[in-house]
Amino acid sequence: MSAAILHSLGASLVALLLLTWGGNLACKLLLRWSGLSAARIAADADPPPAKEPRVGRVIGDLERLTIAVGLLLGSWEVLVAVVALKSVARFKDLEEKLNAEYFLVGSLFSVLWAVAVTFAWRAYDARWGLDLAAGLPGL
Repeated sequence: MSAAILHSLGASLVALLLLTWGGNLACKLLLRWSGLSAARIAADADPPPAKEPRVGRVIGDLERLTIAVGLLLGSWEVLVAVVALKSVARFKDLEEKLNAEYFLVGSLFSVLWAVAVTFAWRAYDARWGLDLAAGLPGL
């Protein structure tokens, strides 16, 4: 197996891990650092269920992967579609200032993370890999 193939496979694996697991961790750390996580916990009067579903993580993973695919295909409109879908889904929750701030910080950071990881992935693959993005339509 050639070095270019190994670099492309390795870069793709690292990018996928950064887009999913790394994005969730980075977003969680940012929300904790900003104080928004603690403020939301303090604002909730009801105790959380024993085992909360991790729907936010799944949504974040899908969001960042969708953005990465859109950017790889040269379709920046995907960013607008993702933000619009999330806004519609959370419209009722956004009436409260704290929820709106939490949503905006998390969403904007997630979008920026996806853009940064995707461009780093493309740059690495173009330099040391097979330049897979060059063969995609729209690029």
